[in-house]
Amino acid sequence: MKPGNCETMRRGYVVAGDGSDGLLVHYRVCGSGPAVVLLHDSPRSSRLHIPLMKLLASRFQVFALDTPGYGNSDPLPMADPAIPDFARALGNALAALGLSEAPLYATHTSAKIALALAVRGGKMPLLMLDGLSIPDALASDAFIASYMRPFAPEPTGAWLGAEWSRTRDMLRWFPWFATNPQNRIAMEPPTPEWMEDYGIDLFSAGPHYAGAYTAAMRWSPLDDLLAVKVPTIVGARTDDVLFPHLDKVPCDANPALSVQRLGADRGAWAHWIADTLTVDQPLSERLPLPRPDRAARRGYLPHEHGQLHWESYPAKTAIDASPVMVLSAPSTMEAHSWAEALSAHRTVIVPDLPGFGDSDALPAAAPDVLADVLAALIGRLDVEACDVLAIGLAAPIGARMAARRKGLVRTLTVWGAPAFDPPAPDALCPDIAFDAQAGSHLYRFWHMLRDGAVQWPWFDGSPAAARPCPALPTPADLHRALTGMLKQRTQYGQAVAAALAAHDAASWQAVGVSTLVAVGDDPVSANAAALLDLLPRGAAFIAPSDMDQAASALCGAMKKAGRETVSL
Repeated sequence: MKPGNCETMRRGYVVAGDGSDGLLVHYRVCGSGPAVVLLHDSPRSSRLHIPLMKLLASRFQVFALDTPGYGNSDPLPMADPAIPDFARALGNALAALGLSEAPLYATHTSAKIALALAVRGGKMPLLMLDGLSIPDALASDAFIASYMRPFAPEPTGAWLGAEWSRTRDMLRWFPWFATNPQNRIAMEPPTPEWMEDYGIDLFSAGPHYAGAYTAAMRWSPLDDLLAVKVPTIVGARTDDVLFPHLDKVPCDANPALSVQRLGADRGAWAHWIADTLTVDQPLSERLPLPRPDRAARRGYLPHEHGQLHWESYPAKTAIDASPVMVLSAPSTMEAHSWAEALSAHRTVIVPDLPGFGDSDALPAAAPDVLADVLAALIGRLDVEACDVLAIGLAAPIGARMAARRKGLVRTLTVWGAPAFDPPAPDALCPDIAFDAQAGSHLYRFWHMLRDGAVQWPWFDGSPAAARPCPALPTPADLHRALTGMLKQRTQYGQAVAAALAAHDAASWQAVGVSTLVAVGDDPVSANAAALLDLLPRGAAFIAPSDMDQAASALCGAMKKAGRETVSL
């Protein structure tokens, strides 16, 4: 089977439930033709199905959803969700996407979820379950506790070794902690590319990785198999640990059931999926995608070169109607920290800069293109203009935005900036190779992020480079930023390269809006005086050391500076 045209693969969010606080479910979609839905196993995400989506794209409009708590989907709002809870969320997401009557393909964990939905009101015309666990007895609490060892980041990064060892062992033994010959999985080792994607998905799920996993281990599908009315095919390849479970499917007790035993050849497996999904169905024409919700907490902005991912922090107490966009690079760690503090007073938007996290990399590190993409995000906010806070290495991008799109940028705040003779981009954002054996790439990213919080630049350990940081970033913040870098390991430095290309005297002199420049004893602000000399409407901002107090003071200063810009 030849891959279809998947150049227009898109990602999006849909609200599964009622109201603006409903569950955000993330999905991928590509192709044209009748709609079909793919669901993943745990701890994976829709990323798992990208190769299969490309193969199916010439025949179908292919949707792949992230299970709640996995990929980019919100976790379910309960402590111990059960399979019916996941099934209810799946039904809501399918309804919101107009996919309630599309055939479903589900594998491993999601097979139990899809089956539960089919029995509890699902309208799909066909159900394909690839690898369905039908245990003789449910897993004990002791087994689940061992298998679902907590995903627990800690400050030093020592936990990364344990997580990478578990990642490798889950692909060699079942259960992963029973490392003996009897429990070795009879499967060829995955490719490094597959391993890297698996690690990305595990770290994306993070502390929530055990949610659907645990629910599946505590759920027997036998009652649902006996009750299902939807035509249901249960299959598995010979190299699947669940292949022996096909003998337990009660086909003799339910005529809706059938079994398909497959060899290990993945090409034949893909043909089986494509041929089986070709059924008569109401959804025979390409479905329109949901319109982005302007009040959503996360979303994507489509642009000429791909998609820009963003996250919104609603104001707790709005003192100014215009939002604040916060930029940081090469990760969003500092931007999210500032967003938490600023959202006490203002709505805040944090974009993943292209090449980081879930924002597509640009064809080249072009500062004008990057600035225009970010300005387009302001344009979708239905506001006249917003204030921009540009931090550290991202500061020149904020300046380029303000110079090119003055009508959309009300004020600019610069919180640190590179020197005018900065280190080369490959020193600030070095190439980091994927290490399938030892996971050393995880440590390198982790310590780059950790060091950047306490010294500037991150690789300078001299006393003069020490930053007055009151505390290290939290493990959760480091984990989030690490995951964003892992998602685009080879592109994570693109925004920094673009920023350095825009960092010259002429670019700063072209900034025509009121600009606040943070000054102080942080080496990240060492260039403040030089910037103030260049900026036509620059003003020093002396901030309190406490971030919450600094955020409050900055909001007041932005509002005042904004009035000055409007009066011009």
